[in-house]
This record gives sequence, C-alpha cells and structure tokens, in this order.
Amino acid sequence: MKVRGSKMDFSRLLVCAFLFFSTIPRPVDAQSAHRHSGPITSMEQLDNETPIRIGDQLVFRILEDEDPATSLTVSDSGQVRVPYVGSVPAVNRTPRDLAYQIKQALEKNLYKKATVLISVEKRTTLSPGKVYLTGEVAKPGVIELRANESLTLTQAILESGGFSDFANKRKVKVVRRSGSTSQTKIIDVSAVIDQGRTDLDETLKPGDVVVVPARFLSW
Repeated sequence: MKVRGSKMDFSRLLVCAFLFFSTIPRPVDAQSAHRHSGPITSMEQLDNETPIRIGDQLVFRILEDEDPATSLTVSDSGQVRVPYVGSVPAVNRTPRDLAYQIKQALEKNLYKKATVLISVEKRTTLSPGKVYLTGEVAKPGVIELRANESLTLTQAILESGGFSDFANKRKVKVVRRSGSTSQTKIIDVSAVIDQGRTDLDETLKPGDVVVVPARFLSW
C-alpha cells in the first residue's frame, strides 16, 4: 500500500531535525577558552617563541607587588636594567626565559615568591646586526640583518649572488662566536637546495661568519 506524501513528510522531518540540532549550543573547547580567558597571571602563559632583540621595549611586572607595569628597553649591549636586580642579559632570550631568570635572582635575596611577567610591548625597527660571507660566492661581503625577520644560510647565499662555479656546496661553514670561544657548523647547502632539506638550513645570528670553501678539481 502506498502512503501519499511519504517522501515529502520525510524531507520535512529532516529539515526540522537539522533546525533543532543546529540551535543546541556547542561545547567550548577548554584549551581555546583558556587561551582567551583574560590577562596573563602565570609565567607559563608567557611567550616562549619570540626572541628578544636590541632596542625592543618590554613590559615588566612582579605580580605579588600589585604595582603598575614598568617599561624596559633592551640596550645596545643586549641587556635590560631590572628593578631590584640590575642589568640582565636579554637578547635572544624569550620573554618566558627572561622572566624565569629574573625570578631566580629575585627569590635569591628579596622575595620568598616572585611571579615575574614580561612581554614585548614594541619591537625594534633597528637592525639586530650583521653577518659576513666569504669565499666562493658571487658577492662576498656583509649582509645587514633586518629587524623582526630571520635570515637563513641559504637565503644569505642567494642574496650574495649565489655560489661561484668552484664552490663546495656540501661543506659550507657557519662560524659563530660565543664570548671568547667560537663554534663551527658544516652544512650541506646542496641538500637544502636540490633535495628540499630545509631542516638542514641554519638561521643566522648577528656576527655569524659564513665561509664557502672551494671544491677540489680533478683533471
């Protein structure tokens, strides 16, 4: 036996069900809600990715003091002058890393507990420094690093006109000084370019020296 209008009734039922369920509030993701739940009150919420640079303006506050936040500027020597602590190295640290360093200094002499909150209020527009390229590149010389931008080894070589015909692309050296010592890292740039191995590329830092050696020729 046929039931008239059964297809139409079934379609109406689907529409009604859709409208009903679409009006039910969806649960809010707990992690998302936590990320946007108001002001930062924990040091674990601080930025742990952005490196601090010379000229950056930071906001500093000790939560237990209930005092207004203080503005700190990273000096040309890469340090910030922190109340109750003095000069503290800040360049290339993240706000969270710097906050924990200051916390340790405060709790050593002055505070039983210090919750230190630091954030970058304004990024510098000044160049953080220079890198130097020597050896088998088209245009050896100096590259001025741009504020708030990273420069990889491969990008630096391309900006210098690329390799010369005699370059050993597999053994490019990055010499990085740290205090009175220096470290040398050898990178296969040919794998980065030809094989897409971007994981082998190196982000350059101010003062780095890139040395592109010549390859041995066999006749």
